[in-house]
Amino acid sequence: MNQLVNKQLIFDSFAGKATTLQRKLIDEWCEDPRHEELFYEWLEEWEQSHLQYVADQQSALTSYTNFLTTDRPADVQAGEAIRMTLPTPTRRNWLLWAVAASVAIMVGSFTFRQQLLNQTYETAYGQTRVVQLEDGSQVTLNANSTLRVPRFGFGRETRQVWLDGEALFSVTHMINNQRFVVKTGNGADVVVLGTEFTLYARPRGTQVVLQRGKVELHYQQAGQGEQQVTLKPGDLVNLKRNGVARLKPIPQPANYAAWRDHRYVFEETSLKEITYLFQENFGMSLEISDPETAALTLSGAYPAQSADDLLSIIAEALNIRITRQGDKVLLAPQPI
Repeated sequence: MNQLVNKQLIFDSFAGKATTLQRKLIDEWCEDPRHEELFYEWLEEWEQSHLQYVADQQSALTSYTNFLTTDRPADVQAGEAIRMTLPTPTRRNWLLWAVAASVAIMVGSFTFRQQLLNQTYETAYGQTRVVQLEDGSQVTLNANSTLRVPRFGFGRETRQVWLDGEALFSVTHMINNQRFVVKTGNGADVVVLGTEFTLYARPRGTQVVLQRGKVELHYQQAGQGEQQVTLKPGDLVNLKRNGVARLKPIPQPANYAAWRDHRYVFEETSLKEITYLFQENFGMSLEISDPETAALTLSGAYPAQSADDLLSIIAEALNIRITRQGDKVLLAPQPI
């Protein structure tokens, strides 16, 4: 780090007290990606201690509501001129507009806040990515997945991340036994101390496979409140969308992370189930011509670098024909 650039100099810059030379030094310092997190940390600290204006939100909302619900004078000439060219706004239309505008503002503010407070890592279809966290933990993202990690305080105040998609977690154990929590959009949380596990969290449901260590799956079940399942190495738990969890032991838990090495393992997996894999991992829509073909099953481990490679392997193994129709792929039995 440039010793001339420190927190006080950055604070002086925020306050407009830095000289031209100092601003140049700060600009050069900010160009180094290693300083990005520290810069945002100092920015948040400075803003919290230099609030320029605190809005009285309740007073403003009350005032605006009164404005919307109060009849406007009808004999103002300028108002008459406007009403000659525009439809007369009703009180209901004003309220609907106000609600829509308020929602847009809240959504925009929430999105900006999420971007400021969290670092987001994403993968495209067919892509995997390794993310190294500050606490030494490592996350390998599968295709079409998103991981959010707090920019500030991670590893000190909390170790909580958010996953949408699928990932392999290798979590570092902390001396103070600080928990590592993975939250999902499905309402389920995986709580660990130090372990390695695969987590699938997509719209179809949630699945956790534990390779080593110990994890707990916390979830909500209708009518029964929060539930908890504790996994030991070799356990797999499936959490369906209806809130029902099923735990079972599996002989080869590492197979559920084989995608990390571009290898796909099937154990009497139906072709119908395989179509979901193509949709989620590659963004490819597969359609099956008939129920008999959809019920065909496949077993074995198959290396494939791309969706087309894997599709060709499956077609040959199951003796089916591939027909492309625009963005869709039709699977049907080979003609006799």
